[in-house]
Amino acid sequence: MKHDPSTQNSGDRGLASISVLSESSFLDVLSRQAGHKTQGVPAGIALVVDGEGRLVGTVTDGDIRRGILEKGSLGGTAREVMNDDPITFDHRLSFQDILRSIPAELRRRGRSSDRFLGKVVLVDEVRRPVRVLDYHRLWEQKVATHRHVSVIGLGYVGLTLALTLADRGYRVTGVDVDPKKIDMLNKGELYVHEIGLPALFKEHNNGNFHASTRMAEAGDVFIISVGTPVKDATHLPTLDYLRSACEMVGAKLGLGALVILRSTVPIGTTRDFVAPLLEKMSGLKAGSDFHLAFAPERTVEGNALRELLELPQIIGGINEDSMEAASALFREINAAIVRVGSCESAEMAKLINNCFRDLIFSFSNEMARLAHRYNIDIVKVVKASNSGYPRDPVPLPSPGVGGPCLTKDPYILASVAHAAGIESTLGEKGRAINEGMIGFVADRIVAGIAASGKDPKQARVLVCGLAFKGRPETGDLRNSPALDLCAALRGRVGGLFGHDPVASDADIKAERLVPAKLPDGFAGMDAVAFMNNHESFRKVDVFEMVRAMAQKPVVFDGWNLISEDDVLQAAPATYLGLSHSRTGGPGRAGEA
Repeated sequence: MKHDPSTQNSGDRGLASISVLSESSFLDVLSRQAGHKTQGVPAGIALVVDGEGRLVGTVTDGDIRRGILEKGSLGGTAREVMNDDPITFDHRLSFQDILRSIPAELRRRGRSSDRFLGKVVLVDEVRRPVRVLDYHRLWEQKVATHRHVSVIGLGYVGLTLALTLADRGYRVTGVDVDPKKIDMLNKGELYVHEIGLPALFKEHNNGNFHASTRMAEAGDVFIISVGTPVKDATHLPTLDYLRSACEMVGAKLGLGALVILRSTVPIGTTRDFVAPLLEKMSGLKAGSDFHLAFAPERTVEGNALRELLELPQIIGGINEDSMEAASALFREINAAIVRVGSCESAEMAKLINNCFRDLIFSFSNEMARLAHRYNIDIVKVVKASNSGYPRDPVPLPSPGVGGPCLTKDPYILASVAHAAGIESTLGEKGRAINEGMIGFVADRIVAGIAASGKDPKQARVLVCGLAFKGRPETGDLRNSPALDLCAALRGRVGGLFGHDPVASDADIKAERLVPAKLPDGFAGMDAVAFMNNHESFRKVDVFEMVRAMAQKPVVFDGWNLISEDDVLQAAPATYLGLSHSRTGGPGRAGEA
């Protein structure tokens, strides 16, 4: 059975419209070339493939004209006129690598690079075509390392990206309106905890990377990575920071510039909010005078530098040229580019990822609260339900889902849904469940202290794991379930102490907590709560911990980190898992 080129899985569906077999007639080749424009591939070329869809040659419109003149008819085949040694490159190469390699490929063919205006074909590992690039367009669209990149917003997202770009050879100016951040960076100090970041910062600070509160005079690539918080009362997103950043960028825009929005925003924001602002400030037109694209950040704190190089980068543009310009930039740090066409598609893709994660976590947390009604260990039940079952593994529950993304993105998506006439969303319901875990945990700790015969208002409570997550480790206290727990316990217990393996004492004091170091911090505590899954907590000597605490202590283990049997064998105590509890002492144990 012969392969039909029109059905080939080439990685770019448009290539199917210009793919032919070697025995295809001139007329068939011409008809393929005529249909290319609606598929978004360059004009004047057809790809000749074999029965497995592998590239064996190319035919240009000039080749067909010469063939018709030689034969005097349309009766020839693609095989007779095709170039069986077209210029091809591995589709994973960056545009810079391709441009550097073309002169050598032309010399090998005895051709001059000075007048080359042809096409190059990107192929996969088995030589199936993936993309066709017009050399002239490639040269104009390239974002070479001599271009100056300004990253606006030097929080976690902006700083890690800025230093990664600097490491790839770009000149980068990092811009932030917070003078404290800029002062720290200019002194050689970091305010973001990320594995590998100190070495990268030390190498490029005041070299390829400079930090400032003002936009650089030179610059033609602008990446906006400011926050888009939601209001506490209404849960509606506010775009104040984005407006300020756009005004800064718009004042510096010139012809041919590239603007990339990296902030998480409601669907439609790039086209309907950012583009008009930039056009108003600059007097230029988005999509024609300058490029505008949306490329969401999807890295996880703790592994950002690795994921920037490995995680596929989703890109959408206000038009195709904008999408390709942004793709050219990111190809220099990561060849895994996922083009989704429009800005709206890219904006939605970002929201889908985070909102789905928050929603599935809420299911597990709802099950934890149900399991508590029957004093069932929900962790054991979830593991049992997943054991040997190949479909849809259920995530383990947690004492709260926090962080700067999952706590707001469901509300951002909900605001879009409401505007579209959808009154109620799963994301909002899931968020309510996850936020409700804090009160659930606080009530259990207070009840556990009271059940031990103590007055909770006289009790000393140590909360361990103040960052919003423990693995991969971070010192980020934003939207931390542990801090929410402290707020829920404040006034209900006598004293609150805090420990985190990464966050500084200054950060802990700023949250109105007394900093504590382990293991000394356990001494005299009436209760301890483990609120994130930092690996160091698994190494705690449970026997020493319980014996150092006050009599009949309460141990809340929100992440199943320690052995409840060890807790109960160390001394009379109460162990609180996420959904169940046990009380006991050496030689005896029972449920409570």
